[in-house]
Amino acid sequence: MASLNAKASTGHLRVYGPALHDYGAPLMKDRDQEASLLLLKIRHHYEEALGRLTFRWLSDVCLGVCVGLLDPVSNIIASTLLAAAEAPVDTGGPTAVDGPRLRDMERRSLDGLVAFLTCFFPYLADWEAVRYLLLAEADPIVAARIVIEYRGVRCFREGSAAARGALKLALHCAMVAAKHPCPSQLADAWLSLSSSLNNVVPLLSGVQPNFPRDILHSFHTLVKETAHSPCPPPDGSLVRPWKLAARCRKHAPKLTYRHSWSLTRVLLDTIHGFYLQALARLPVGYHRSLLDAGHCYGPFDPVSNIIVNTIWYQATFPPLSQQDELDIVGTLCLMRIEARSFYGLVSFLCTCYQDLDTDQAIRFLLDTALNLSATKHCSSVKEEQEAYRAAAIAAWHPRPDAQAGFLSSLKAMLVAPHVLSLLQDGGQYQLSSQCVHQIHTLLCSEYHSIVCVPTHQQRPAPISERQFHFTMSEGRKQRRTHRRISAKVKAALRRYEKQNSGHSYQLHVVCGVNECVSGPDNCEGSGLKPGLDPNDDYYHHTHANFLATRNVAGIVSAPVLFFAELSNHDDDQDSQLLCCPVDLPPPGAAGLVRCLFCEHQGIRIVHPALERFHGHAAEFEKMVRGENLYNNDYYPEGDIEPYTNHEYVAKWVHDGLDEDCMYLGSNDFNIEEDESEEVDDLE
Repeated sequence: MASLNAKASTGHLRVYGPALHDYGAPLMKDRDQEASLLLLKIRHHYEEALGRLTFRWLSDVCLGVCVGLLDPVSNIIASTLLAAAEAPVDTGGPTAVDGPRLRDMERRSLDGLVAFLTCFFPYLADWEAVRYLLLAEADPIVAARIVIEYRGVRCFREGSAAARGALKLALHCAMVAAKHPCPSQLADAWLSLSSSLNNVVPLLSGVQPNFPRDILHSFHTLVKETAHSPCPPPDGSLVRPWKLAARCRKHAPKLTYRHSWSLTRVLLDTIHGFYLQALARLPVGYHRSLLDAGHCYGPFDPVSNIIVNTIWYQATFPPLSQQDELDIVGTLCLMRIEARSFYGLVSFLCTCYQDLDTDQAIRFLLDTALNLSATKHCSSVKEEQEAYRAAAIAAWHPRPDAQAGFLSSLKAMLVAPHVLSLLQDGGQYQLSSQCVHQIHTLLCSEYHSIVCVPTHQQRPAPISERQFHFTMSEGRKQRRTHRRISAKVKAALRRYEKQNSGHSYQLHVVCGVNECVSGPDNCEGSGLKPGLDPNDDYYHHTHANFLATRNVAGIVSAPVLFFAELSNHDDDQDSQLLCCPVDLPPPGAAGLVRCLFCEHQGIRIVHPALERFHGHAAEFEKMVRGENLYNNDYYPEGDIEPYTNHEYVAKWVHDGLDEDCMYLGSNDFNIEEDESEEVDDLE
């Protein structure tokens, strides 16, 4: 969430920054009350299911669970029939179900339903899942539809590989959370039935008191036939259950809560997708300016705004030092400019429309995919400039007044349509140096003639000699680290070329790195390379995103986004690990391909939907069980901070990241005499 910055919000300006806490989470007593209400709904479903079944159960397995691809009652009956077909059944007269066992099963079903939603969607807390399930009358697929609608996911495809994978993961974790004795078998049975629900529904509707035993036989036969079908769905399809749930969704009440803490995270994911597109189009030499001032607010679409803001800033305030061009951007620096853009967008809207609150602003940004041109025009140029000034201050722009003047004057510039044409003419292709120069010339000449502002030479920042040497040393260290990652990525790309018809790829930029995958483990006794502190935590893998172009007959393709899983220990292991293309996330993507390690670090990495990698299925099941994600003898069970589905996501905006140093050179500083050293000399 965002909170109002009282000092910066002067006059009509409403400047927002990071909130100290994620407000909006209900009190514990309210959470308990909502969970009790959900448990009551589940109890009603069990009562209805029990009224339609006449088997006498010999074990808890035969009671069934609420989780499945149909309504809760059908899910209970279906899982009961599946268990009854595998276990001996006493066909004597009906008996009362043991109360304590039934209460336990109801509670386990609640846990399974919550796990289904929280494993299907990122950034979803358990108590938030309970609220969605209450609206859906404990129907898991209806609840999933409500989440999709509330989060403004416009590009959700229930038949996609990502949706199939998310369904498989959610079902398996749900059965584990419900403590079902055979979680994998039950989850796989539902996945095999997913495309045959047209046949399942009539069978289950025929289950009534004293129903014939052949229904059980028919149901079990259908499960077996579907599982051994010559063309089974890869991981189960959401298409049919999604359509069936749509009928129930029409009768579900609308959500009255404001879950802006999770919507903020969804919005940051959308912003990240725009920055990946902008990085794909910009030349490498503009990375520093993008990370400093390439915000996504402005009069154009978000990607065009990032490019225009970046080119204008580098042309108007050129850097004092030019470092060797790096084919990698700082991951944390990228996340910071994305967070700054978020606060800038919210501040712009709330300054434009004084009666708008942050929740409404976030909802508007989700609904419009961050396109400020969809807003009504400010009543005057002065008001628009004021709104851009609020955005620039909130976004920590190095020159907020200059940026506000530039963006508010764009509409008055005669060249603006030509600039937009240059940006959009190439589609998703990388902008050529000539095209960037044209944009630079058009923007700056027109802007300087309108506002009469010459190009500014930045002033070196004052710094002590001690701090200067530390900064230069840290910069060299950061560049070495990033060059090492870049070299590993290039090696992975070479191996991918050999495995895929020998197409030639050229690395454009590494745009996301998480070195904390597969762990934590302890270095002591692990046989790792020497030089590591045995007391330090160690992670075995790195996940990375990078953009690469392909050269076919002399024609350079649009940059393609790749995912790579790399070894942190032995570079030779990389050949056995993963490197593959992934789709650029469209606006409002659901984020269905999950990685527990990357989400835990708050690092946005796009993962493949059809490949196996560390941090996905096995790790999520361990999280549901409450186990440590990495098995080692050094850490006893429970000694490591647990991974959860509702992790902190970086939303900070301040300077001072170690990665900043790799973009700095000696010309950026003016060394001043260190007074503390003078005192030391006198003493």
